[in-house]
Amino acid sequence: MQKSTNRVLAVAGICVVAAAAGYFGAGLSSGSASGGAGGPQGSFLDDIKQRGELRVGVAVAPPMTVQGSDGSLGGPNLIPLQDLADQLGVELKPVAAEWKNIVAGLQADRYDFAANLDYTVERSLAIQFTDPVYEYQGVYVVKADSPHTTAEQIRSDGGSVVTAQGSAPEKAVQATGLTVMPVDNYSNAISAVQAGRVIAEFTDLPTAEAQTLADPGLKIVVPDPAIYSASAAYGIPADTDARSLQIVNIAIERARESGQLTRAYSDVNYREIDNLGDLVKK
Repeated sequence: MQKSTNRVLAVAGICVVAAAAGYFGAGLSSGSASGGAGGPQGSFLDDIKQRGELRVGVAVAPPMTVQGSDGSLGGPNLIPLQDLADQLGVELKPVAAEWKNIVAGLQADRYDFAANLDYTVERSLAIQFTDPVYEYQGVYVVKADSPHTTAEQIRSDGGSVVTAQGSAPEKAVQATGLTVMPVDNYSNAISAVQAGRVIAEFTDLPTAEAQTLADPGLKIVVPDPAIYSASAAYGIPADTDARSLQIVNIAIERARESGQLTRAYSDVNYREIDNLGDLVKK
């Protein structure tokens, strides 16, 4: 039975931090209380306030994270962090990243958050994760005239499948025994499908929807049973203190409950997996 994607999110234009700390004006750190792995409580967010910008690493995966024609980075996945930045009184600064190096960039302090990042054990050994921002299933994208309508047909074909190098779906599809061709990003991945160099792309559902909406010559194949299901969160440094993490998680919770992200997803035509309609390969 296909796993249904959970409801998508929302963000409130309200004070998300007050509920956690009752504070935005003075510092978040309080006395000499230890923050566990990360030093004084609130120090992670204090550093962001002092710097005057909240930096977020963004690997492009439309519609959740996108790059505009002017090169600017954005997308619905950044809305909770934009709200948090507003409450902290700092600027949100997206920083370009790729899936193959997004965790390394976080470890190297190129940014404070890594956007749209799936929970994996491997990653959690190197960084921390916030609460999930949304959940999704991994799917295939094929050409509309492909003979393949099921994941089993794709597996039995023997041809290559493309995916973004370093992405969580990459390891999941490798485990199926398929020949996998990793590329730098999902734009190059779908180009390989369109050019006929591979039989399918394996990607996350939001990216697959964006690709098939942009090109009617592409369709989605939903694996049944699921090959990969994930919770997408924000990656944060391994030594982030507990109080700062709690405040970030409150921002995410407010985002999931308020309705703003639900409207943002509707604006980009995002659909749940059991409501894909004509995007599915018949």
